[in-house]
Amino acid sequence: MTGLRTRHSLLRRLALCGALLGIAACATPRQPPGGPADQTPPVLAETVPASGAVEAEAEALRLTFSEYVDQASFGRAFSITPEPDGRVEVRWRGRTAVVRFPEPLRDSTTYIVTLDTNLRDARGVSLTQPITLAFSTGPQIDRGRLDGRVVDSKLGAPAAGLDVYAYAAPNASAPDALPERPAYRTQTDDQGRFTLDYLRQQPYYVIALADANRNRRPDAAEAYAVPPHPAQVPDTARTGEPAAWVVTRLDTVPPAVQRVRPRSSRRLEVRFAEAVRLLARDPAAWVLEDSSAARAVPVGAVYTRAAVPNAVYLRTDSMATGPHRLRVPPAVADSSGNAARPQTVDFSASAVADTFRLRFEGFVPAADTTGPAVLRPEEAPALRFNQPLDSVRLHALVAVQDTAGRALPYRARTDDGTTYRLYPDPPLAPGGRVRVAVAPPARPDTLLAQTFRRTPRSELGDLGGYVAAPDTLTAVVVELYRVERATPLAAAVPDATGAFLFRDLPEGTYRFRAFLDRDGDGAWDG
Repeated sequence: MTGLRTRHSLLRRLALCGALLGIAACATPRQPPGGPADQTPPVLAETVPASGAVEAEAEALRLTFSEYVDQASFGRAFSITPEPDGRVEVRWRGRTAVVRFPEPLRDSTTYIVTLDTNLRDARGVSLTQPITLAFSTGPQIDRGRLDGRVVDSKLGAPAAGLDVYAYAAPNASAPDALPERPAYRTQTDDQGRFTLDYLRQQPYYVIALADANRNRRPDAAEAYAVPPHPAQVPDTARTGEPAAWVVTRLDTVPPAVQRVRPRSSRRLEVRFAEAVRLLARDPAAWVLEDSSAARAVPVGAVYTRAAVPNAVYLRTDSMATGPHRLRVPPAVADSSGNAARPQTVDFSASAVADTFRLRFEGFVPAADTTGPAVLRPEEAPALRFNQPLDSVRLHALVAVQDTAGRALPYRARTDDGTTYRLYPDPPLAPGGRVRVAVAPPARPDTLLAQTFRRTPRSELGDLGGYVAAPDTLTAVVVELYRVERATPLAAAVPDATGAFLFRDLPEGTYRFRAFLDRDGDGAWDG
C-alpha cells in the first residue's frame, strides 16, 4: 500500500487482483556470566548427516551449535518432517544435540529439519528467522519450493513469527478435510517472509497461522492467512515477488459479559471479554432486578468511555445491598459487528454512595501547539466528558462562539453518551472558525476553550483512480487511510468504469485498500 500526497486533483491507477513432538532433554549447561551483552543468535555450525546429504543412513541426528543453547527452547523449536511415529529423544553433549529417532528412517525420503524462532542461546538471544536443513535417504533430495509474504490487514505491515504449515491434500483447492499433520512447516521472519524448501512435487494447502495451542492445525478464533489461490504447487526456484497473504481472524463469537461490577449504589460497570460499542442507548432495554425484593430497578443512562473500550456503564436508581440480576440486551457489538446475545448476569449490589462527579476530558480533535484544531469537511467539533449529561446541563457548560465572541446556537449528538459532536447554526463554512468554551464542572471559575477551523476549499484536493477487478459480479470497496492510522477516513464504490474519487481531502499522505466485498456488508473481513 503506497503513500500518496494530495495538494491538487490527483489520479492514480490501482489494480486489484482479486500434534507436537515430545522431546526429552537434560539440564542446560550455562556459559559463565560477565562480558559484553550478547546480541548474536545461535548458529548451526555442523550437522550429521550434513545438510544436502543423499543416501544418508543414520540412527540419530547430530546438531552442533556455535554456542550453548537453551535446551528447553530447543524442544519448542525443533521439528522434523516427515514426522516419525513415536517420541524422539534428545541428549546433549556440550553444544551438540543428539536427536535419536524412534523408528528407522524411511527409504528414498527427503527429511527436513526445522528450528524455528523459539530457539535461543543460553543468554536468551533468539533466532531472527528459522533454520532449515535437509537430507535424503535416497539418491536425490526433493527440490520443490514455496515462497510467501504475510502482512496484517490494516497497515500492510509484516506479520512476523507466524507458523506456516503445508498440508499434502488430494484436493488442495477445496480440501474437505486436512491431514492430521502438516507435511512441512516453517515460520515467517521479521519481514513477514517465509520459504518452504525441499518439498515433494504435488499440490499443497498452505496456511500461515498464529498457532496459539501448538496443535499444528487451524482452530476457530486463531488469526491466519492464506494465499490468493488455495492450491499451491512447488517450483524449483523463486518466481519473483510473492503476492501478499493478508492476516485475518474469523470472528463469529458475540461479545460475552465477564462480570458486572457495582461502582456504587447507583452505577454499574458491565465488563466484556473484548472491546465493544453501543448499537443503541435505550436504557429501557437493560432490565435490572432486585432479586431479594423481586422488583425492577430503573436504568437512567447507558454509556461507554473511550478509556475503557471493553465496558458499558449504567446509571441506575439506588440499589439495595444484596443479590441483583441484570439482563443484557443485544444492543452491544464487538469490532467485527457481532451483536451480543441476550444474557442474564447475577451480581451483588453495593451500598457505596455514588460520588462520581461529571468531569470534562478534552476536545476532539485536540489542537496542536501551532494553531486551531483542523476539521475535515465532514467533521464536527466535539468534546468528551466522563459520563452523560442532559441537553440543559450541556448547554449550561458549553458555549459555541463565532470569531467575534458572539454566542451561536447549536445542537449536539452523541453515539456513546460521553463524546458530543456540536453543530452550530449557521453551519461552519469552509475556512470558517468557531470557538468552543467549556466551564469544567470541577472548576466553575475556570474557562477552557479551543478554536476549530474548517479546512478551506483552496487547501483541499481530490484523490482517485481506477480499479481493475477480476470478479465483475462482486462489488469492489476502496478505503482511504491516513498513512499513520489504522481506521479508514472514507470508503467508495467504483462506478461502472472502475473509477473512484475521494473529494475535499486535506493535504497529507494517504494509502488505499481495496477489496472484493463478496458478502455485501461494505466492510473487509475474513
